[in-house]
Amino acid sequence: MRSANAGANAVRGASRSHDVDICPLDRRGNKVHNIFPVKNLDTEFCRNVKSARREAGLTQSALAAEIGCKQSALSMFEQGDGTKLSDAVIEKLAKKFNLSVGSQNSKAVGEGNRQLSALNFKPYSRGFCPNPSCPTNKEYFVEEVRLFLPDREAADPVGGKYCAMCGELLERRCPSCGAAVHAGAICSLCGQPYVVAAK
Repeated sequence: MRSANAGANAVRGASRSHDVDICPLDRRGNKVHNIFPVKNLDTEFCRNVKSARREAGLTQSALAAEIGCKQSALSMFEQGDGTKLSDAVIEKLAKKFNLSVGSQNSKAVGEGNRQLSALNFKPYSRGFCPNPSCPTNKEYFVEEVRLFLPDREAADPVGGKYCAMCGELLERRCPSCGAAVHAGAICSLCGQPYVVAAK
């Protein structure tokens, strides 16, 4: 049986090469991504990704599905936590939106790769805001677990595309499984929360 120190030493000694798949497991057996954060990645890049996504008309769920990550990880990344996405996913984001990774002034260099997404939802179905900082999401705790109860009527009073309180693109489906949203904070089909806060 391999010792825990042997695994940690293997990870520390590994190169940053993308052709080596190093993905250690945490104590629950889940993969730990992005142990080596992107060099010089600043929070401005994260904000620029959010701006570019919104300008392209993409929801967090749609973009996460396209680039191969979870909506909750993308949400935390957009809030400034550059360690939530792997280097490969960050490179996909930079390529998709023509952003410069690693520069102190990571600005969009063109509009060429931006695409508008077709939103497939019934008209007038109220959406919720995926931004945990939005006042339409009411924070509460259940057994010390932090949850957010989306107020769909406050976020989407007229069946629009953007949150009436913070301007974020509204979600109309569960970010985890794609099921139609219902009242409550947790999807009854997959058991995942609709809104996830940065840790």
